[in-house]
Amino acid sequence: MRIRMHRGAVVALTTSALFLTAACGGSSEKDDKPKAAESGSSAEQKPAVPLTEAQMKAGLLEVADLPAGWKVEATAASEDQPKAEKPECQPLALLMSDKIEGATMGGNRDFAREGDSAALAQQIFTYSDGAAATAFVKSVADAVGPCATFTTVQDGEKMTITTEKLTVPQVGEEAVGLRLVMDIPQIGMKLESDVLVARQGAGMTRLAYVPMGEKPDHSAFEDLAERGGDKFAKGAQG
Repeated sequence: MRIRMHRGAVVALTTSALFLTAACGGSSEKDDKPKAAESGSSAEQKPAVPLTEAQMKAGLLEVADLPAGWKVEATAASEDQPKAEKPECQPLALLMSDKIEGATMGGNRDFAREGDSAALAQQIFTYSDGAAATAFVKSVADAVGPCATFTTVQDGEKMTITTEKLTVPQVGEEAVGLRLVMDIPQIGMKLESDVLVARQGAGMTRLAYVPMGEKPDHSAFEDLAERGGDKFAKGAQG
């Protein structure tokens, strides 16, 4: 269940806003992208097409891409399909599912940090075109405000989730992030998950970082989000 929660969390959910609002910042090279679009270059005007299996595979993190202390963890299959009690929160609930309606799911990879002090999960998927991918990011971002606290139901069991907007590195063409705190009565505990959702063309990645312990340390998320987002964007660009 822990693995399913943080991946769906988007694993974790769900996590990246999941978040919220498009993140600010980034390198000067990335800042030049909008200018290229305004110039009307033929490359920018080409409609985004679905990512290939090879592109999605290339966008997944490897142990070598991470700081020392991480190892690959077996990925558990999941049929989790949580449903938000409030319709406007369903985009966030979708982040806790292994499947996104209307999208083709690509690869996923789970990692554990030494001592099981944290978990990291990445999933890549693609839409049929860039417009659908952009709409997904917007739906997640728009849901954060009205869904600061919401409840999901799965197999008759309820879980309360609170959300908090996070600033994330500007990776890909757009990125959003947020923290999801999941109160899971079935196991008598809470999980905190920092989630990044980034888009490149018609492709998306969800990356969830779940620190463990009584006082979860979230300080590693920004670095991991940048590593995962950059790896995805490069893979999506071929």
